[in-house]
Amino acid sequence: MDDQRRFILAMGLSVFVFMAYWFFFVMPTQQAAKADAESEMARLSAERATSSAPATPEVQIQAREVLIATGSRVEIDAPGIRGTLLTTGSRLDDVTLNAYDKTLDPEDGQVELLSPAGGERGALVADNWTLLGMVGDPLGLNTAWDVVSGATLTPSSPVVMQTQVGGVDITRTLTIDEHFLITTSDQLTNNGAQPVTLNRRGVARTITMPEGLTNFFIIQEGPISVLDDSYHDQTYKKTVKSDWSNVGDAGWTGMTDKYWLHAAIAPQDGRTTVNFSHSLIDGQDVWDAVYTADAMTLTPGATVQSTGYLYAGAKERNVLEAYEEDLGIIGMSRAIDWGAMGLLVRPIMWALSKLGQMLGNYGLGILALTFFIKLLMFPLFNKQYQSQAKMKKVMPQTKKMQEKYKGDRVKLQQEMMKLYKKEGVNPAAGCLPVIPTIFVFFALYKAVFIDIDLRHEPFVAWITDLSAAEPISILNGFGFLPNNPRPESFLSFIALGPLAILYGITMSLMYMLTPPTGDPTQAKIFKLMPWLFMFILASFPTGLLLYWCWNNVLSFLQQWYITKKNDVDTPIDAFIRKITGKPDPVETGE
Repeated sequence: MDDQRRFILAMGLSVFVFMAYWFFFVMPTQQAAKADAESEMARLSAERATSSAPATPEVQIQAREVLIATGSRVEIDAPGIRGTLLTTGSRLDDVTLNAYDKTLDPEDGQVELLSPAGGERGALVADNWTLLGMVGDPLGLNTAWDVVSGATLTPSSPVVMQTQVGGVDITRTLTIDEHFLITTSDQLTNNGAQPVTLNRRGVARTITMPEGLTNFFIIQEGPISVLDDSYHDQTYKKTVKSDWSNVGDAGWTGMTDKYWLHAAIAPQDGRTTVNFSHSLIDGQDVWDAVYTADAMTLTPGATVQSTGYLYAGAKERNVLEAYEEDLGIIGMSRAIDWGAMGLLVRPIMWALSKLGQMLGNYGLGILALTFFIKLLMFPLFNKQYQSQAKMKKVMPQTKKMQEKYKGDRVKLQQEMMKLYKKEGVNPAAGCLPVIPTIFVFFALYKAVFIDIDLRHEPFVAWITDLSAAEPISILNGFGFLPNNPRPESFLSFIALGPLAILYGITMSLMYMLTPPTGDPTQAKIFKLMPWLFMFILASFPTGLLLYWCWNNVLSFLQQWYITKKNDVDTPIDAFIRKITGKPDPVETGE
């Protein structure tokens, strides 16, 4: 009885944890999550301001179009991006991604990745030279650059700019590729009479919490960097509470979310210091990811060359890997959040993209990849299902033993071990084979979640975006009513779409083939688990639900086949006999 009470308590706590996870991490809308984060950061910023400095006067927010129209700017027109670069501070702060729409409606325009400071939200990436120990403008964002040649930056037409820092003349040649990378090739000449020491510093800045954050623990959102080929990251909230710094060879740093990145890339031939920090500028929260190359001293008459890069675009794997191979930018592909199981996630994501391209539909790609992985791991699952089938086959005998020896646990265990040995049953054999499959299928789950190829990709019927939650649910009559399918109220918990319901059904079918536990209370609780998970996972992207449902179907078919092969009758067989009118084999003596 005590064991039963402990089990019920454990299951109750598990359900509580799942419910709490659902309410606080999964189902809150993006707007609610961002509001919570901004509220927390506003409180911390207010504490800083109260303790260290007088309040910053409120600054009037201006429209993005107005801000872009001010200052001296270089037009950018490339296949991957379009926008402008502000010559003051060499700031890339106006970038629109040509190949990525904001929403499924093309009328909403393309993704505006970077926007100037002074608006409701902003983001920029810049690269400048500053005097060693400079205090007033440590990032050089107020450095005045003059355009020497070129009006519009395109893959075939570079732009040349000039400035002077501490008596050193700097000529910068800007070039852009067909994707998202701007190369800044600088020539520095000390025309003065004294040695001058300079630092090259790049910054990726985010102003105010970005829109569209997932706030999901498996996705990195905020500052990232690669130093000494080692990956580092920190969340927005954590950066508000504490800065971060590290030193290493080469490297780059930037700001990232699920699909996008803007980064400042240091020269790849020297030591680099990276800092993540948060500050309050003009009443707005500002996050900076800054690289500082080792100080360089130029003697009178000396000339040196230095090359850095500015990146603003999508995290396309083939593009990032090409920058690693062709330009020698260390760890650029690590901007994609591969996670702790990157060795598995990388090949699975590659296969998913290839299959989606070959089949012309990424939903079919998910189905095909899941099938191939299931086929690859067929032997392991066979062992698991054979063990479960044998366990189910001896279940009537174990129940008799439990009744016979219910007052003598030692004797019960001895008799059950004899039975298992006689029938060739190994209880552990059902668990051990599944362990490696857990890692593989989590890696597949991660790949589906982060693959930019799935963004805005349709499958069939109502599934118009594999990267988003189902657009229909029981709350809007599966699309026949004008209601919001996923309201922000408590009703969101029952916003079940067709795929979510299918998930619950397929999980329940799998449970029917699993040997029941000896305790009837435990069996009832386990029977409810598939339906609980159905509600918890309903708001996940349709690509993930599609994978889970298809994986359940394949697992069910394999398990049912093996169970039948071992002459074990199941509730599924009883249901089929009821429909078809076939007699029960027990009654006929078969």
